[in-house]
Amino acid sequence: MKYLEPRLATGASVLEVGCSSGFMLFPLADVGHECVGIEPSGVFSEYVKSRGLPVYKSLAQLQQFDPQRHFDVILHFFVLEHITQPQAFLESQLALLKRGGKIIFEIPNAADPLYSVYDIPAFERFYWSVAHPWYFSEASLRYLLDEIGQPYEVLRDQRYDLSNHMIWARDGRPGGMERFTDALGHELEESYKQALIRIGKCDTLIGIIRNE
Repeated sequence: MKYLEPRLATGASVLEVGCSSGFMLFPLADVGHECVGIEPSGVFSEYVKSRGLPVYKSLAQLQQFDPQRHFDVILHFFVLEHITQPQAFLESQLALLKRGGKIIFEIPNAADPLYSVYDIPAFERFYWSVAHPWYFSEASLRYLLDEIGQPYEVLRDQRYDLSNHMIWARDGRPGGMERFTDALGHELEESYKQALIRIGKCDTLIGIIRNE
């Protein structure tokens, strides 16, 4: 969210694709943005509806029932890697954007440091999943966005901290966020994250596409 808020005008119309329980949309709605969700899970979609936000099962259903609706921002978080045709998926969202609107999304980075730097076998078995038809590097993501032909940015982020990586190295399992932060200090944790971002061996990539 730290890169999202500066990009949202007051009262922006926001669509989140794969909104789950609405945990990203509710804070945006609370500060005055007009929020809509796409969520195929009936359990999650009914919950989000019960909280007062409109939800559709798919982009096609949204277009069917509200064909004139367009958005300032379309969001999705760790969804694109599950999509078999990512270019068509993104282009279908561009059709729902207002002029000057943005698609903002997060995906795992194939250069995750637990794989690309530390080569931890347990993490490799944990990370690669048949549920993900695609794993994007920064280069392959830029290739995809070049094919779409709209202006874009690719940003880097590191979600997991040094404590988490130490647990993976020691125990071969996930967990450990902030486990050693009191001992190591927040400054070291943040320096570690920034070092991984700087060399591109970070765990997350952020794509931002502008509709011009």
